[in-house]
Amino acid sequence: MTDTLDVHPASPDEVVVAHRNVYDIWSKGRSLDEHIQYRLNADPHRRATWFVGCAGRHVATSLGSYPVEFQVRGETIPGFAIGSVYTCGEYRGKGYAAKLIEGVEQQLAERGMRLSILYSDIAAEYYAAMGYRLCPASAGWRYLSTVTKSNTDEILTEFQEADDFAAMSAMYHDYHGATPFSIRRSDDYWRAMSSKFPEDRFFWLKAEDGSNRGYVRLTPDPHGWRILDYACADQTDESLSALYQAVLSLTAGWDVDRCGGWLPNNPITNDLFELKDRKSEITMIKSLDPALVIDDEIIAAADRFCEMDHV
Repeated sequence: MTDTLDVHPASPDEVVVAHRNVYDIWSKGRSLDEHIQYRLNADPHRRATWFVGCAGRHVATSLGSYPVEFQVRGETIPGFAIGSVYTCGEYRGKGYAAKLIEGVEQQLAERGMRLSILYSDIAAEYYAAMGYRLCPASAGWRYLSTVTKSNTDEILTEFQEADDFAAMSAMYHDYHGATPFSIRRSDDYWRAMSSKFPEDRFFWLKAEDGSNRGYVRLTPDPHGWRILDYACADQTDESLSALYQAVLSLTAGWDVDRCGGWLPNNPITNDLFELKDRKSEITMIKSLDPALVIDDEIIAAADRFCEMDHV
């Protein structure tokens, strides 16, 4: 068995092998054939460039690089998200995954990519050793037995994503783009990521004059509903608190246990949810461009990232 690793974009056959290899982790209840067909045809995975590290003729390790645009203090930064990192059992302990990531970063940096992001399911120290910086990554839940349902029918108005896509997209970019660091969602990116969640429900938070004060995207959770995406029409604590409280009141009437998800660690959120650091899906970023300095303010702003953007 060789210790030499050949890192390159996967051929069509190697893409199938990469998808087959991760079946034991990401099957989501599908049969092997269903799993492979899903990953070959699902929009988010089709947008990715798949890379493999081969030891001899064998795919030893693989990952997907998903194109992402970032906004850093108003500047659009091209980058990618790393996902589905996997090394076959017989090749583990050789540092192959790290070699693969290093090779992918180098190749994509040569193509103009300036920033890499990943959501770690293992101890952050592993990726920190490769230069990735740990970002705030919190999640919060509220058990709805502690929430008194009020009449939210005139506050939260359900809508269809396709009908109000432009208004929702504009509010997302105005709200999250006001921070020093955010993910810039092109229409293609948004629709590809959105396709992963066909059962989601969308609600506008309405102001007294009928204008849209915020929106929330809710996705089913085994124990309730998760806040997958949200934005407000302004940056005030009052609007964020009103959105949270309306969502909690609404879901309290749905006969489920809890509501929550990826939420920023701030006083408003802490007042309404029990927040903890995420033990998985931990946000980490790395600059691939010496001119792109990732400072503490940028790191802190990643706290507002929404789960919809998780690859």
